[in-house]
Amino acid sequence: MFNRRSLMMGATASAAAVSLAHLAQAQAASRPMLVFVGDQTSEDCKVWRTQWEPLFVASPVYKKLDYRVIYPARSALLSKQQTWPADLRWLLDTFLMSQVGVQEGFEVPRFFLVQNKQVTFSTSGNNGWREVMWPTLQDVTSGQPG
Repeated sequence: MFNRRSLMMGATASAAAVSLAHLAQAQAASRPMLVFVGDQTSEDCKVWRTQWEPLFVASPVYKKLDYRVIYPARSALLSKQQTWPADLRWLLDTFLMSQVGVQEGFEVPRFFLVQNKQVTFSTSGNNGWREVMWPTLQDVTSGQPG
């Protein structure tokens, strides 16, 4: 009886753990993600990193997003697969094949809003951040728990 009860409790605990893991994955997958792409030689990227990024990170919006940074030493490295984390290389490929990617390449700083593994919005420059991306992020996260 004791062994059967222990076995049942263990199975229940395992099922609960698996269920919680799936729930955590689903919640993580549904969180919007902001990807900042820049390079260390760009003056505009330095402005973003020193002025705008600290304000963003201190905001309630930041707590409702996943935030990723691609920030190599030189702009020539931005289009290299090795520069990007493996789980974001699809984003590089998507951008490079897009009309904007083909025509403009990487104008930095560049910001991608990703929802459900789809790029839903992209803009570049500090003005693009301030005038378009920031209000978009506020709208996207307004109904989400912090």
